Amino acid sequence: MTRKNLSELKEGMILKEDVYDSQGAVLIGTETLLEKNHIDFLKKNHIVSVLAESKTEYDLYKINRENQRDLEEKYRSTVDKFKEIYSSFKLGKVPLYQELSETIEPLYEAILNDDQFAQKMWQIKAYDGYTFEHSVRVSMIAGLLAKWYGMSETKIKEATLAGLLHDIGKCNIPDEILNKPGPLTPEEYKVIKTHATLGYILIKDIKNLSYEVLLGVLQHHERVDGTGYPNGLMGDQISEIAKVVAVSDVYCAMTANRVYKVAMHPFEVANFILDKCYSSLDLSMTKTFLGNISHYYIGHKVILNTAEEATVVMTYRDNPSRPLVRIKDDYYDLRRSTGIEIVSIIEEE
Repeated sequence: MTRKNLSELKEGMILKEDVYDSQGAVLIGTETLLEKNHIDFLKKNHIVSVLAESKTEYDLYKINRENQRDLEEKYRSTVDKFKEIYSSFKLGKVPLYQELSETIEPLYEAILNDDQFAQKMWQIKAYDGYTFEHSVRVSMIAGLLAKWYGMSETKIKEATLAGLLHDIGKCNIPDEILNKPGPLTPEEYKVIKTHATLGYILIKDIKNLSYEVLLGVLQHHERVDGTGYPNGLMGDQISEIAKVVAVSDVYCAMTANRVYKVAMHPFEVANFILDKCYSSLDLSMTKTFLGNISHYYIGHKVILNTAEEATVVMTYRDNPSRPLVRIKDDYYDLRRSTGIEIVSIIEEE
């Protein structure tokens, strides 16, 4: 949608704003399909320019909006279904594999077949409690990362399902620890750390659930340098699916608002992961993930530590946390302008 001079208007364009005369009366209403008489009428009333777009652009916009709404509905449905699954586990009722598979199927199919899935996913707004939304978002990110990493469709589905179930053991953690609005004590942290093993115990007897999904749940807090839990595994001792879920879980947790922590913006998270986690997360997998997500922020407005507003112009796969930005007519490569930092992203409406 762009502002067009009257000379640029053509029949068949869609008017995207109400047009008023000098007295404040509406001459032509928004969403009008422009015909010759409309354009002539605007000229007679000395209108200089209007917001309008071609019908092709308009139809594409409508299709994109409908697709976005469709994905949001699938997301919300998955959150609702997972909430029921979580409650079942909490009550000691273990669901069948078919129920778990059907829960992730709509998102799994979208990950496989929708080329715009990633772009739409970042636009989905918060819907329900953190526990349920976090699991579904990790599920989506894990499926995407597995796809970007070149895994088979079977592995992509396993990653998606492991992402959904990675924190299921938390249903057996006391609520006063799980929902504590502040830092945990060392003893409380020990309790929290049992959730990976508890999750494995809860799902290990589900018929048809693959061993890779079980390992994804059990090992998603293991780290390649041996600093993780529950078993302090290293490198290739950790399953590939668990490494996928680990990257997805870290990124999702750091970009989410919590009661006791404000969300970090994606460039800040990328910098933190590359700086602090390069030795603990699988490096190849991490770079694949950050390299693929960074270009979705091209065109976004950001606020710099200089208090200036800039536009992200280009991102770099070798350093996704430091993009090229534009401030008016000047360009700054943040890989070289080390004194300039992005402090926040201006959210699009």
